[in-house]
Amino acid sequence: MQVSSPKDIRDLAAAAVLFRDQLDQLKNVRRATEFNWYPYNTFGVFPILIQMLQEDRRDLLTLAGAGPVLDIGCGDGDLSFFFESLGCRVMAIDNPATNYNRTLGFSTLRAALGSSVELNVSDVDTGLDLRGRTFGLALCLGVLYHLKNPFGFLETLARHVRHCILSTRIAQVTARGTAIDREPVAYLLNPSEANHDPTNYWIFSEAGLRRILDRTGWDLCDYATTGFEHGSDPAHGDRDQRAYCMIRSKLADPWLEVDLDGGWHAMEDSSWRWTERVFAVQLWGRSPTCPATLRFRFTTLGPVRIRATVDRAVLPACEYASSGEHVYEQPIQLTGDRVSIRFELDQALAPSAADSRELGVQVKFWSYDDPVPRALTPITVS
Repeated sequence: MQVSSPKDIRDLAAAAVLFRDQLDQLKNVRRATEFNWYPYNTFGVFPILIQMLQEDRRDLLTLAGAGPVLDIGCGDGDLSFFFESLGCRVMAIDNPATNYNRTLGFSTLRAALGSSVELNVSDVDTGLDLRGRTFGLALCLGVLYHLKNPFGFLETLARHVRHCILSTRIAQVTARGTAIDREPVAYLLNPSEANHDPTNYWIFSEAGLRRILDRTGWDLCDYATTGFEHGSDPAHGDRDQRAYCMIRSKLADPWLEVDLDGGWHAMEDSSWRWTERVFAVQLWGRSPTCPATLRFRFTTLGPVRIRATVDRAVLPACEYASSGEHVYEQPIQLTGDRVSIRFELDQALAPSAADSRELGVQVKFWSYDDPVPRALTPITVS
C-alpha cells in the first residue's frame, strides 16, 4: 500500500482518505469475534490540519525529516500505517491495559499489511522511555487528558521530538459554570464525571494548555479548536471542545542523520551525552553495496577498548590507552540504505551512590566555541 509522498497537507489529506478506504476494506475482511475495532475516526484530524497549519508546517513529511514518526496512543495504528505507507519509519506507543481492544486491532492490521511499524508497549503515565532516540514528528491525539502527569509527559516528549501534533479536550467553564477560559488552570475530573471513564483526569482551560506547553519546552506554532465553542465544560458530552496544536520543541537535541538506538543517557549542558557500556545507532539514506568508512569521535576518562558491529559484520577492536578525545575509524561495506551500528566497550563505570547510571564514554553533539552554536557529527559513515 505504498503511495507517493505529498508535500502539502491538502494532498496528504487526500491520500489519507484513500488509505482509510483501504483499511476499512481490510477491517471488514478481518472481522474477529474476540475484539472490536477502535470505533473513532483518527483520520478526521486531516480536515482540521488543512485549516490550521501555516507556512512550512503544511509539509508534514519534510518536518518529519529523516527521523521516525512517533504515534502516541495509536489505537489500531491507522495513522501509524498511513505514515509508513508514505515511506516514513514509525514507532507506535500504546498500553494494552487501556487500549480499546488491548492492541489486538493493531497486531491484526500489522500482520495483514506486512508492516514493520514498531510497537512500544508501555504506560506513558509511568514514564515515557524513548531510550535516547529522537523523532522528527510526533502524533499525540486525544491522549493528554488521560494522563495523571501531563507536565512530566510533555517535558520528556520535548527532549525527544522536534514537532508534535497534539489534541486534547479543553473547557471554558467548570462543571458548575465557573469561567476558567482565561485562567491558566486544569479541572480534575472525578472517576465517573466524563463519559464514566476513570482514565480521564485533567481538562485544561485554553490558557492552562498554553501555559503548560510553554513551561514544558514547547513553542505553540498553530492552534485551532472544534466542538462546543461557547460555554464548553469538562464533563458533559454535549459541551465537549477540542484544541488542536502544532507545537515545536525548544529542548530537542540537534537533529542528526542518526537515530540513537539505545544505550544513551540524556543530553547534558545542551552539548554531550554519556553512553552505557553497550550502545547503538542507526543511519539512514545511505547508498547500498558501497565501501565506506565509519568514524566515531568520543572522549574517554581512562583506557578503553571499543569494538563495533555494523549490521552483522564484527569490526576489529581498537584500544585507547589514555584518557581524552579519540576517533574509532574502520572501513565497512554497506549492504542497504539502513546501517545498524552497535558499539561495545570492554569496561564502563559501574553505578554508584553518586550516580546510578552505567557510564561508558562521552560523545559531544554540539559546540559553543564559536559565536554561533554549531552542530557536530560525532558518528559518520562516508
